[in-house]
Amino acid sequence: MTSTVADAPRQRRGRLRFESILDAAESVLQQRGTTEISLPEVAAAAGVPPASLYHYFPNTRVLLFELARRYMEKFEVLAEEEVDHDRLEAWTDLFRIHCDRALDFYRSHPVAMRLLLGPESGWQIRSADLSANRQIGEIQYDRLLRHFVVPDSDELARALPVSMTIGDAIWALSFARDGDVTPEMAGESLRARIAYLRLYIAENTPKRVHPLGG
Repeated sequence: MTSTVADAPRQRRGRLRFESILDAAESVLQQRGTTEISLPEVAAAAGVPPASLYHYFPNTRVLLFELARRYMEKFEVLAEEEVDHDRLEAWTDLFRIHCDRALDFYRSHPVAMRLLLGPESGWQIRSADLSANRQIGEIQYDRLLRHFVVPDSDELARALPVSMTIGDAIWALSFARDGDVTPEMAGESLRARIAYLRLYIAENTPKRVHPLGG
């Protein structure tokens, strides 16, 4: 069975070439406005011999998967960014801020939107995206406990990645209809996510006087 995962290099020089190929693939895809791509044209854009590219990416499916996975890693880094405690009035603000940051990233990386929200991504990318949602859900759970007086709850911890998947589904619907996540559908996504989380988080959950660990 053909692998869908690249054998990423560990040495710095190889890693730099690996990343430069992904950069070139992103550039080509952005110009094309599609996920249709060939390895020779990516090699030409990256300025590397085709044999070097094939060494890392034996087919386009692997290349697209690795590019998508790099976006997912950036979303995790984005989720880790600190939130100003003084900006928060209600627990819902945490999720509004997270959604705003994620949408800003998508709009500045249209290829990420196409790969992660578009219908062309395939089940491998979708499965990895769901796994990334679990990781980001854990980050959001820790962030919620840090800023608000929320009981430690396994059910709530499990609900957070589910809420992300609900929100993503509405973003994907908007992308399918409009080629973008429109402001109206972004609002619908956040409302759906908040409505689901209200099953687990009380509306009047108090904010901590000082964030935990702060």
